[in-house]
Amino acid sequence: MPMRADLNAPRLLRLDNRLSAIASLVRPGVRCADIGTDHGYLITWLAASGRIQSGFACDINRKPLDKAAFSLSEYGAADRVKLLLCDGLSGLHPGDVDDIVIAGMGGDLIWEILSAPSWTRDPALRFLLQPMTKTERLRRSLWENGFEILREEPVEAGGFPYTILQVAYTGKVRHPSLLEAYTGLLWQDGRPAAVNYLEKVMRQMREKVEGLSISAQNREEYALYQTLLTELESRCKQ
Repeated sequence: MPMRADLNAPRLLRLDNRLSAIASLVRPGVRCADIGTDHGYLITWLAASGRIQSGFACDINRKPLDKAAFSLSEYGAADRVKLLLCDGLSGLHPGDVDDIVIAGMGGDLIWEILSAPSWTRDPALRFLLQPMTKTERLRRSLWENGFEILREEPVEAGGFPYTILQVAYTGKVRHPSLLEAYTGLLWQDGRPAAVNYLEKVMRQMREKVEGLSISAQNREEYALYQTLLTELESRCKQ
């Protein structure tokens, strides 16, 4: 799907819905790092389109960086993006970037990468996070450690619903409810992609509740998740 932004670049990659949604949340004119760059499509599009000033393609393995190097060269953006062979954010330093993308990983790993260096507690930075699993744990870790979720963008790609979180450090700590951890800012979002995301969470919750129901232990946990499931079922029927 072509990116929604109205750009005049003569030749651009065609991003899928997921990457396109991430790209739409990157602030224009910033320096951006793509952590776990994989094939480098996102950072290539950002640089080739002129949306970012410069960037970094970071990966722990050489092979993805070689693919990113090819993409950058193919679309004339190699001079604006530096390739870094590094673990998470370890190759970056304070002041190197403005926006940081960490996408396509589990929520626990995303939090581990984001929280490792102390310089990420800078209110001027923006993080674009797209977890594949354990999104509720990522939201909870963010909120309980002073990071605010500024925006959530629901999107469907390849038949699967995802959410992208735009995050900044504020220092304000909050302890989310179970419902908030699982639904984030999408609870009141009526867009079809948000509803589909909530329905996915509801299905997962139903499986969890069914699993807990056959155990004589954890009755309190069962009651908590049964209440959450009831709330999700009520919301998805609206």
